[in-house]
Amino acid sequence: MPVVTSPLLRDINKGLQTAFNKGRVSTPNFVQRLNLMRVQSTTAEELYGWLKDLPELAKNPAEIVWNPVALEGHTIVNDEFKVGITIPRKDIEDDRHGMFANVAMKLGQNGEAAPDYELLTLLPLLFTTKTAYTGKAFFAADHKIGDVTFGNLGTKKLSAANFETGYAALRGMKKGTGQPLFTLLDPSKVFLVVSEDYESTADSIVKMDTLSTGGRNPNYNKAQVVIVPGLGHKWMILDCSDAVTPIIFQDRVPLELTAAINMNDEAVLNADEFKWKARRRFAMGTGEPRRAYGSTGANAA
Repeated sequence: MPVVTSPLLRDINKGLQTAFNKGRVSTPNFVQRLNLMRVQSTTAEELYGWLKDLPELAKNPAEIVWNPVALEGHTIVNDEFKVGITIPRKDIEDDRHGMFANVAMKLGQNGEAAPDYELLTLLPLLFTTKTAYTGKAFFAADHKIGDVTFGNLGTKKLSAANFETGYAALRGMKKGTGQPLFTLLDPSKVFLVVSEDYESTADSIVKMDTLSTGGRNPNYNKAQVVIVPGLGHKWMILDCSDAVTPIIFQDRVPLELTAAINMNDEAVLNADEFKWKARRRFAMGTGEPRRAYGSTGANAA
């Protein structure tokens, strides 16, 4: 039977940290897959001063036209994510602590997946309560920027024709000055996001180079298919090829595993248990609505 000492606890902690980090690097990541804009936050919240669109450079102007820069406030507040595990002292005394390495590895996986779960929660809310910097729901029919009004909301189920409607809406997006926004320039960073129920439909729209009826598919490779569980009939096109993407991942404090293993800690003295806590801080928020088109899929036509 091992004697529980500080050196032994440090060795156990080192092993759990190693397993935790192993779990972190083995986790698939929606945030990276979608090429989302990633901002390193330095405070509890970040105020994004979105510059109103300015005119393009004038060709050989007689005089420079000075345009005042106006900022629109859009705040994303960081959230705190954490969970803890305890290891009873008797399990260390009985040399059973090795089984907790798998638990620590799973903690690492869960910690790295936390932004993905936040993204899954956020996506349906883009149609309702999550607003863009315009003050409207992120997907809305009546956004206004400068002198330009635009809509990025549809209601039809996913089909090739309805995909083309959404794609055309994005292609026609303009700056507040009326000039083209230049969307959809890099198809490798344009994503058709659908639920698991519409995977085959999405594949047939953008992954097949020929139509089932014969002939070339005009939508081939215009977007990459991303399957997001729980979207139901909803679907969206996200243009993540610009510096400012439709969704922003705001990272404040990276994932870490901390231990409470001091033999004189109150938890050890009273409960004979040692504690490990996984924690990180970040937020997921809305970015540029003119680079996204979303449909509720409520109408079949």
